[in-house]
Amino acid sequence: MCGRTSLSLNKEQVRCACAYKSRKENVYVKPEWKPEHNNGKDFIPSYNIAPTDITPVLIADNGSNTSNSLVRVLKPMMWGIIPPWHKGDYKGHNVSTNNCRIENIKTSNLYSPILHNGGRCIIIAEGFYEWQTTVKSKTKQPYYIYMPQGDKNETQDTEDKFSEINGWNGVKLIHMAGIYNIWKCEDKVIYSYSIITMESNDTMNWLHHRMPAVLDNDEQINVQKRLGLMLNT
Repeated sequence: MCGRTSLSLNKEQVRCACAYKSRKENVYVKPEWKPEHNNGKDFIPSYNIAPTDITPVLIADNGSNTSNSLVRVLKPMMWGIIPPWHKGDYKGHNVSTNNCRIENIKTSNLYSPILHNGGRCIIIAEGFYEWQTTVKSKTKQPYYIYMPQGDKNETQDTEDKFSEINGWNGVKLIHMAGIYNIWKCEDKVIYSYSIITMESNDTMNWLHHRMPAVLDNDEQINVQKRLGLMLNT
């Protein structure tokens, strides 16, 4: 499971870190940031992001694009899907939606319709926190999980870490598969998401029996992006 994440980058740094290579122009392109909706709340960089906080999420968009190729868009969303049938205070639904088990997603009364309508997204983070459950103890030990970083340059400014030719040379983000929904009630429109979880692999099973569904490469990100187009059109 996943109950806390970290993303300390500002908006422009997030755009740079999420840059992708345009097949048409053969250069790295920064996703557009679309901050509307979410009841007036916006993303605030933090090392301790909790459910109901707002974080940037990658979705697909063809918008006014005439090339028939999909582009990536960063959309701030609330962590924890608001059930479509819920009315009233958006925090008052009393349903745990921080995580969505991949084994049940196609049969869930909540998640299955969202999945069918194409509501797939990619949650980005510098890392996430997991409390060890595989060792019995009175106090659970938290661990911080992040991507291998390689030879990034910590001394460069944001502008120097990104170029259209080479892309981003800063911190490497984790890309987690998720689903999202657009909740509407009276004059409120809120985008919200759940992180898809799966059984832990050999890298993580010493810590916890569940883990986020992490997308390891750009092709997996593109597949998740293409499948998520329908809800956004």
